[in-house]
Amino acid sequence: MAKKTATKKARAQATRKRRTSEERISDLEAQIREVKQRASMRELKKSVSVRRLLSIVRAIDKGMAEALEEDNSPLRHALADARRAIQGYAESVGIPLPKGKMPRGRRPSMD
Repeated sequence: MAKKTATKKARAQATRKRRTSEERISDLEAQIREVKQRASMRELKKSVSVRRLLSIVRAIDKGMAEALEEDNSPLRHALADARRAIQGYAESVGIPLPKGKMPRGRRPSMD
């Protein structure tokens, strides 16, 4: 029985495909890009204005959740509009925002 497992291991090692140096280089370059991106995000998060922006977005998200609980659809849509404006700016600068639950469906009339 021991011979069967040894032959299975030998076959598995014989069929192993080794990566080329170009593949290894491209993988390492991708890792370098990820590290640089994380470092730039750390620098962005050190900024007071970016921290305030993130706290404002979180507050808007909490307000939308509370408006949903109270069934206040006009307020929820107004908060969603404010979040979209902030989100547009944040995307242009490269700041990732937490995903918010945006209202779905028809906008209520303001009569």
